[in-house]
Amino acid sequence: MTTTAKQRLKSLDVLRACCALMVMANHLYNESGAPQYSVGVGLVSFASEAVVGFFVLSGCLISLQGYGSIGRYIEARLVRILPIYYVLLVFSSLAMLACGAAFTGWNFAANVFFIQTLNWDVLNPVQFYVQSWSLSYELWYYAGFLAIMAVPRLLLPLFCATLVVGISILIFPQSPGPVNAVMHAVAFFSMWLAGVLVTRLWQRGYTVSLATGVYMLVIVICLSKVPLSNPAKFDFGRLFVFSIGFAGLVSALLSSALGAFGDKPIRAFDVGLLSRAAVSVVALSILWIFSNSHMDMKLALTVGVVIFTISPAQMVRILSPIVRPALPFLVYVGGLSYALYLVHYPLLQIFNATNILPPIVKVMAVVVLAFGAAHLLDYKFQPWVRSRLRSRGAGDRSPTT
Repeated sequence: MTTTAKQRLKSLDVLRACCALMVMANHLYNESGAPQYSVGVGLVSFASEAVVGFFVLSGCLISLQGYGSIGRYIEARLVRILPIYYVLLVFSSLAMLACGAAFTGWNFAANVFFIQTLNWDVLNPVQFYVQSWSLSYELWYYAGFLAIMAVPRLLLPLFCATLVVGISILIFPQSPGPVNAVMHAVAFFSMWLAGVLVTRLWQRGYTVSLATGVYMLVIVICLSKVPLSNPAKFDFGRLFVFSIGFAGLVSALLSSALGAFGDKPIRAFDVGLLSRAAVSVVALSILWIFSNSHMDMKLALTVGVVIFTISPAQMVRILSPIVRPALPFLVYVGGLSYALYLVHYPLLQIFNATNILPPIVKVMAVVVLAFGAAHLLDYKFQPWVRSRLRSRGAGDRSPTT
């Protein structure tokens, strides 16, 4: 992907920012001691879905890049992930020691070698760095993508195979242990690969209209309140369904930003009113029959589904000017979303352990410190590491060495 194309993907940066802010809002609201209200809980209850959104975006954006070689791909991915990750792992571990919070050598080693998981106590992530489980998945998905780079036709078989593993988890739930941990990591790969499929379909001229993409997202948000297994937080079924709807929106935004790929004509799939009505009736019936959500959440989702069923295109036109003033901030947050995702949680746990501030002041302090640290890490430290590595690489290739 060219530099110009990169600059035009601001809409995907906005999605990345929304995912990071949702995860942070969920942690701050639910773990800061702030007063709990059903409306507030409902508004910030999509943290797991936000992580899935990160997976879809990652698969999409990585498959857009023109790395040139496997070596450059590996270097680019490791440089993007490792420096900030290890800085915050050390910070989180030292913070736990200072706060008297215990962790085992196994937990720390799991974080170091990216094998931490939420599905086996022995390899649970360090407590102050618990959100790092998704980074271990991410790194292994980078490795899996090497196979697709070598043999592009493997994409669809891999997607189907990982989906089968996810379905098997729903049908034959496993007790916590190494097999369960591996199966979950493999199953969630299907969500990452959904992002790769978005790119591949766009390159062949297949996408969805923006109205349909937004409608798909609204429907899967509704269905995300219907768990298919326990624990519901990381229920594969509902999260996979969410990933497909989120991928639909990513597809629409990708084609809107970049247009056609080469000389391929764009064929945008658009769901008509009757089809939307039928899908919405089914989705709302499932919501009201099987969801344990609060009544106000069900009502809010029902109103949203009805409105976007009747006229999603009109809703997009209405919302666009409302959201536009926030776009510069969201694009900025999208640029530091990786560091913000990792740094806010250890900061919150430090304030929780010291218990020196009331909840509202604590939340404000964490937000300010998290944004400041994320800015330094993603906009200062990360470019510095990259430039140092490039200059060293250039020196290694000089005739005098």
